[in-house]
Amino acid sequence: MSIDSLPVPATCAQAIEHFLATSSFARRTRESYAEDLAPLLRRIGRAPIRALTREEAQRFLALQDGLAPATYNRRLAALRSLVRWLGEHGWLDHDPLDGIRRHPQGEQVSRALDPRALDPRALDPRALDPRAVESVLRSISAVRDRALFRLIYDGALRCQEALAIDIEEINWIERSIVIHDKGGRLCEMFFSRSVSTLLDTYLITRGHPTAGPLFVTHRKARAPQRADLTPDGYARLSYRQADTLLKHYAPGWNLHQLRHTAISVRAANEYTEVDLKRFSGHHTLRSLERYIAENREAAKRKAREWERQHELQV
Repeated sequence: MSIDSLPVPATCAQAIEHFLATSSFARRTRESYAEDLAPLLRRIGRAPIRALTREEAQRFLALQDGLAPATYNRRLAALRSLVRWLGEHGWLDHDPLDGIRRHPQGEQVSRALDPRALDPRALDPRALDPRAVESVLRSISAVRDRALFRLIYDGALRCQEALAIDIEEINWIERSIVIHDKGGRLCEMFFSRSVSTLLDTYLITRGHPTAGPLFVTHRKARAPQRADLTPDGYARLSYRQADTLLKHYAPGWNLHQLRHTAISVRAANEYTEVDLKRFSGHHTLRSLERYIAENREAAKRKAREWERQHELQV
């Protein structure tokens, strides 16, 4: 089929198919573009071409921010090539990638820089770009999933800690939760109003339960342990299920990266080592610092101060 005889694609999937089939790419380039555009295809494949807005392009690229710069730039190049091709055929009347630049590759960060100016990934290579995290979390419409991942990110929780929460361990007045850390120790996490709203909205969908597992499956369990059942038969969400959910929203990310990113962002924004110890639940500081870190009111003040200065959008 010649380019001139191509019908107007009804969906983004058809447009990408025509783009790959009719462009004069080398075989390896075509295969690479198909692989790089696959995440976009999963997101808006069934939507019309007009769904490829600037917001959608930014959301797609935000999901790639956790990848190596070379991989990010390759996917940006594939998308840019697709956008150019759509424009040449008159099927897209705007450039959703205008102003978006490649990621720098191989550059070193000077130690003389102000820590506040550092990309948090320079502090911890396992961390994600916090802008990408915020974009992904805001894009999640499922109330349970959004509440879970926002809680993990807001409190730098290990996923197992978040999944182990029972509703009766939440203090709604103080906006705090008793957390069972990986060493079996009890500690307290203070959450923001944004998280409080998300949790409340989620629990409304479950009929306002007041006890039992906080995060549960959507389907009733067949044969789980009775201790992990709600009164109406729903099971506590498992780590594997939570990991699968996150990869649905952000392919290539893992649950622990949310925790690392939250800690890294605060390390780059005025949190001291003591503050970070209390916030993250790590156990390794000298004796005096340990007492300071265990000061509940200091931890609460710091949590509220962070909330005021960095108002999290729901």
